[in-house]
Amino acid sequence: MALRHENIAKITIPTRIWNMNQEEKGDGTMENQTNEPIISCSNLSFAYGQEEVLRNVSFDVYSHDFLAVIGPNGGGKSTLMKLMLGLLKPKSGEISYAKDLNHKIGYVPQDTGINKDFPIQVIDVVKMGFLKSRAFGFRTSYLQNKRAYEILNRLEIAHLAKCKISEISGGQRQRVLIARALCGDPEILMLDEPTSNIDTKAQKEIYDLLKFFNNFYPIIVISHNISILLGYASRVLSVNREVVMHDMPQVVMPNQGHICEIDILNQILESRK
Repeated sequence: MALRHENIAKITIPTRIWNMNQEEKGDGTMENQTNEPIISCSNLSFAYGQEEVLRNVSFDVYSHDFLAVIGPNGGGKSTLMKLMLGLLKPKSGEISYAKDLNHKIGYVPQDTGINKDFPIQVIDVVKMGFLKSRAFGFRTSYLQNKRAYEILNRLEIAHLAKCKISEISGGQRQRVLIARALCGDPEILMLDEPTSNIDTKAQKEIYDLLKFFNNFYPIIVISHNISILLGYASRVLSVNREVVMHDMPQVVMPNQGHICEIDILNQILESRK
C-alpha cells in the first residue's frame, strides 16, 4: 500500500533525533552529554605512497561538537575524514571510538557523487540508507518505508519523494543525502562539502538544519565556506598536513543578503576584548 506523505508526520519513529523525551539545556544541547571524547585521534600519520598527507595528527571530538574542518586543497581534509570513517588505515597512530561509534557514523558525501542522469526517485535514494554491506538483494520493510517518509517530512522535502533526483535543486539534493544518512540511525554526522555548488540562501538553510541536528548529534563538516561556518561551528579544525584546533566565538549571521567577512571579523575581535 502506498504511503501518503501528508500522514507520515503523525508516525512516531524511535530514533535519536525524534526522541524528544530527553531534557534539553537552555543552550539547546542534551543533558546526557559527557566530557569524555567520542572520537580520539592520536598521532595519526598517513601517506599515499611516498607522498605524506597527514603528520602527527591528534585531536578529540565530543558529543556536543559542531566541528568545522577547513584547510587548503590537498591539505588532507578529506583524507582525515576517510580515516575517521574507516575507509583508510593510518600509516601510524590510532583512532579510538566510544561505544562502537565507528559503526554508527552517518556520512554525507559531496553532491557530485550523485549521477543526476540516473532515473531514480528521491525516496529510493533515501532508502539506500537502510542498506547493509552484507545484504543480498534489497527490499525495505513497511516500517523502514515509514521511517524514510518521516525523515523526508522532517527535512521538509516529503513532497519531492516521487521526483527524480535530476529534477530537484542542489540544496534539495543535499537534504536528500542527509535524509539517507539519517536512515542508518547514526550517532554522529560527517559531511564533506555539503554546500558546494549551491547558492547562499540554500547554504544557510542547510547549515540552519545542521545546527538543529547538532542538538542531537555531533556534527563534523568539511567546508571551504569559512564565512557561513563561523555562525554555526563551535570549534574549527585547521588541516594542512598537521592540525590546529580553534574554539569559535558565537557570531550573529544575517538572515538574508550578502555575508560580509569584515563584519564577521569585527564581531570576532569584539568578542575577544
